[in-house]
Amino acid sequence: MSKQEIGKKNWLVIVLLGLAGQIAWNVENSWFNTFVFDTITPDPKPIAWMVAVSAITATLTTLVMGTISDRVGRRKPFILYAYILWGISTALFPATASIRNVRFAILAVIAADAVMTFFGSTAYDAAYNAWTTDISNKSNRGRLSALISTFPLLAALIGAGLSGVVIDSLGYVTFFIALGILVSVLGIVGGLLLEDSKTLRRTPKDERKNLIIDMFDGFSLHTIKTNQELFLVFSSVSLFSIGFQVFLPYQIIYLNNYLNISKSLVGLISAIAVLISILTAVPAGKLADRGYINQFAFLSPFLLCVGLMLFSLSRSVFTLTITGSLLYISLVVYTLSTGAWIKNLLPEGSRGKFEGIRMVFNVAIPMLIGPAIGSLLVTNFGVPTVLHGETGFIPTPILFPVAGLISVTSILPLLIVKKKRSARDASDD
Repeated sequence: MSKQEIGKKNWLVIVLLGLAGQIAWNVENSWFNTFVFDTITPDPKPIAWMVAVSAITATLTTLVMGTISDRVGRRKPFILYAYILWGISTALFPATASIRNVRFAILAVIAADAVMTFFGSTAYDAAYNAWTTDISNKSNRGRLSALISTFPLLAALIGAGLSGVVIDSLGYVTFFIALGILVSVLGIVGGLLLEDSKTLRRTPKDERKNLIIDMFDGFSLHTIKTNQELFLVFSSVSLFSIGFQVFLPYQIIYLNNYLNISKSLVGLISAIAVLISILTAVPAGKLADRGYINQFAFLSPFLLCVGLMLFSLSRSVFTLTITGSLLYISLVVYTLSTGAWIKNLLPEGSRGKFEGIRMVFNVAIPMLIGPAIGSLLVTNFGVPTVLHGETGFIPTPILFPVAGLISVTSILPLLIVKKKRSARDASDD
């Protein structure tokens, strides 16, 4: 196998764009929900609706824009311009709280989140993810995935650690404006430095299928059979992510309102947990390049399940930090192992389209099902509360063990992969 070097400039671009994107996603996943709870309504259902609409928007956007970027043979313009608009739409998000009517405010916040998600999915999910696959190969994707897997953690460090202090001190408006500026600036710098892979080519017009047919051809029985292992890994990612989404939209609300921990202290817990888990990423990435991808993918769901069980029992800052570290470590190990595994299986020439297909399993299905389960648990087992004259419920510990039990089912598709590989090896002998 020829060893394709990624190069120093590309590594810099990967860091700038990856970190900017994950900071934006982290804030959306954590603080958008808290913003709705604090400023609009404590009812958990609008949060579930917002997450579901965002997931559908992200998936459709990645399918469409990923397929288009494959066709035109370019990633750079999709990344550069969408990052700028991503930052602007994030900065404008808190304007929704100025709407007095709660129903209209809920509709506005869902629409604003969908707009932000459209730009974010174009820039990051469709174009950036495909570009990182374009410029890498099997010899370096373990390290690449290890680096990329640290971005959500660093984003959590910034998004939770620093964000809580800023929100407590200066409020949501200042926080979202500063975040929007950061995303746009890093996007501009990274986007201008980025160069498309020389292996990428524009699809001639006479070879192009209808756009809709081309997008959904990825879900045909022929495509699934041809890429069976890839779709089984996608399915594992979906189950793992459903479990994560059961608790993630409500985690900060739980810590703030059930355990009465301030946003600043939540940030400190997250910061320490993230720093501990980042230490696992580099050695795990090196081991992944040496062939331990499968073992990591099998181990991490069990680690997440144990971590969530213990997190639900934790009450002190110390125990929350230790058990929170287990959650982040399991996320790092699972993300880098399945990320490298998927990149190695993506068909060349249609990576953008398959990033869209990945979003169905990684985002749409989990974010439709997970928060709905979480909302059901909060509504039925939560503590009744009234905030700003609106009735709602405070999340309780039951979220976490349920999430853990769901996540551990992600090993089932991987067991099928293992069985099929064993049968194939036996027939070859």
